[in-house]
Amino acid sequence: MAEPRRRPVGRWMQPERSAVGACTKYTLFFENFVLVLVGLAMTAMGTYILAEKQKKITSAILFFLDPACVTCLAGGVITIMGLLGCTGALREITCFLKLYYYTLCIFLLVELGFAVAMFVAYYVPEVKDQVFPTDAFKAAIKGYRDDPDMQYLIDSMQKELGCCGYSDSDGGYRDWNENIYFQCSETNISPEKCSVPYSCCREISGDRINYQCGYNIEILQDDGSVRPNTERFSNIYTQGCLKALGTWIDDNSLMIGGIMLGILLPQVFIIVLTRNLIDMINLQKSKWNR
Repeated sequence: MAEPRRRPVGRWMQPERSAVGACTKYTLFFENFVLVLVGLAMTAMGTYILAEKQKKITSAILFFLDPACVTCLAGGVITIMGLLGCTGALREITCFLKLYYYTLCIFLLVELGFAVAMFVAYYVPEVKDQVFPTDAFKAAIKGYRDDPDMQYLIDSMQKELGCCGYSDSDGGYRDWNENIYFQCSETNISPEKCSVPYSCCREISGDRINYQCGYNIEILQDDGSVRPNTERFSNIYTQGCLKALGTWIDDNSLMIGGIMLGILLPQVFIIVLTRNLIDMINLQKSKWNR
């Protein structure tokens, strides 16, 4: 005879205890509910910015270099993942939870692979061009004056890293010849001819920002050749941002490792929590099928 699911306790019948832990279930639910709110906020903000500036994206490179587009994409992915986790946890739907679980595992592996590739790139030079898309950086330089968001992104990067241009060399400032406004040539009629953006300039603490300190960094000679303007050349950073990024990684490797752990460990915790909840639901279903 099968074991009864209820056992008498005095005059009352006590129901069988569920195998699904309430703590695991609702912890996962509330974590993903917060993710849904964050994702919706990011999507709304990115959409609003794109609508305000009425920008047209013509290539994948411009899409991934545009902060508003990236914010929309990240917000959409976070919202979908949060809804999967919320619904799967609250309604105990194992197919949703499994999709959520395997997607999180893929994200985690991709993040680990990217982190490893970044460090390997600076110890194995042959890998660097494959990890860091120089074509994308070159496109950003060319579109510097065409997109305010792109301009802000490049200026912020150059100021933070103390660099100028995108290349992995000490002469990265020459990369600004790719931009039609800064190009040092006889045919260029721009007032910024033979110059670099102000974000290439070396800042002195306490001084006001000089937006013209990068003007006439190079001199166009009569024979068409270009040479540095020795009077102004010492005012700017000359190395490219890829080289500066490598130096920054070397100098801050411990801090980067700590940040990576801070990002990856919560993901591992949620993955373990999801796996436990799936096992609990399957165990409860097996009890019902006895």
